[in-house]
Amino acid sequence: MPVEDAVVGAPLQPVRRPVRQREPLKPINNLVSVLGARTVGQGGLAASFSLGFPTLSARLAYGVLPRVDALAGVDSLYGMMNELRLGGRWMVLDGGPRWSLGLVAEGSRAFFLRPASVELKGARYLSGRRNWNVQPGLVGSLRMNGPRAARLFLDVRYHLSLDTEPIQRTPLGGLPPAVVSGSAFPIRFGAEIPLSEKTSYSVTVGGDIRTRPEDADFMPVASVGIVTGL
Repeated sequence: MPVEDAVVGAPLQPVRRPVRQREPLKPINNLVSVLGARTVGQGGLAASFSLGFPTLSARLAYGVLPRVDALAGVDSLYGMMNELRLGGRWMVLDGGPRWSLGLVAEGSRAFFLRPASVELKGARYLSGRRNWNVQPGLVGSLRMNGPRAARLFLDVRYHLSLDTEPIQRTPLGGLPPAVVSGSAFPIRFGAEIPLSEKTSYSVTVGGDIRTRPEDADFMPVASVGIVTGL
């Protein structure tokens, strides 16, 4: 058999492979927000959809003025409660793309699958909603550093609920009034994380602090979703 010539004692040369340099992330200038304080701009339109506990939600934001949006939306407790919402958002302070602070208010009408008289810990207990609801509050946004930086948001509101189907659960308590009001304090913290110039995915956590004796003192909230400009 043929024997290949070899140099005895010659050092082995390491094989050098070309190193692929990772391309830097391209900056994404995404300012489309539905959950934060930044408005969409006059004539702009944006939408969001989220899935979570206890509700799934869909929102539309339309820019009426440069710093004022009209809001419309639907919340659903997976069919057990469906809620139609209307409201507005005003960006009071504009810190450029870095931060913003706004006022938000929404009013809603909720429709329940089961009447209150046969419900114990159902849709009203989980959602905290009653027939009519008003939620004014403050929302702030902070954009992190980086080419594809997330926008953090904090949404704190006061929830006034008006129950037009009150139930007297105390024996010999007499007839309940026609309308019973209740209070709660919804708190949401999350982020809108850009995927493109107009689309982000969202993550939200928080909870409702409630004062109604028939509701949970605290109800945790969590959801994931998508936000996009239209």
